[in-house]
Amino acid sequence: MILRAVALVFLVLAATCDPGFAAGVTIMAEDAAPPFSLADGTGFANDVVRAAFKAAGVDVAFDAVPYARCKKDVEDGKVAGCFGMSWYKGVETSVAFSDQPIFSVHVDVFLARRTSGVSRAEDLPAGSAIGIVNEYEYPDAVYNLRHSGMVLQAGRNDITNLKLLARGRLDAAIVMTNDLVPLMQKAIQAGVESQVAYGFRLGYEDSFIGFSRKHPQGEAMRRSFNEGYKRILVDGTVDMLRRKWVAQ
Repeated sequence: MILRAVALVFLVLAATCDPGFAAGVTIMAEDAAPPFSLADGTGFANDVVRAAFKAAGVDVAFDAVPYARCKKDVEDGKVAGCFGMSWYKGVETSVAFSDQPIFSVHVDVFLARRTSGVSRAEDLPAGSAIGIVNEYEYPDAVYNLRHSGMVLQAGRNDITNLKLLARGRLDAAIVMTNDLVPLMQKAIQAGVESQVAYGFRLGYEDSFIGFSRKHPQGEAMRRSFNEGYKRILVDGTVDMLRRKWVAQ
């Protein structure tokens, strides 16, 4: 009887000390990136991440927070993971990305409808104020606008920047769009669809889960996600979830 109890204690200790053991882990999710991640914990990315971990036998909970906090806490090792993150200079020193992106977004330039003669980045005059989102990552094509004399002005989110564009306080706004919702969806949400219009595309950005290199469960969670994500790609779960969110 005593030997059996001792054996049970060792089994419990072995499991809890194993870096791959994850009975329940909290992952941070951005709280303002519809349709991927919303403040109430729903979204296409949330569904995909939950399904991938479930396929790997890991129970996860989401903490929906502003993106700046999500990114900072995973960098600092306060949380095992954060999504959705994109590459930025130096990220590899503190964060390891999932093997494959969860989703991709288009990087589109929106202009005021009164703007004429602008169909590419080179047409924007020097000194133009271009709205981007604070702490978001963008492809080099966006940052290269500075070399042409543009001013990148950071705002709270795409909705805010579209409103500023409509009011004439920005000359252009760089908006993340995607294939799950109509191109003008954010302009409609901002109530400025009659005042702004799609101008041109600057590229795209892949979005991953970033796993902390400092958190004790970061690497184990990254391996579990990669394993589960491969499974749900093959069995059609990801396609099913995509259809679900396109329909909404």
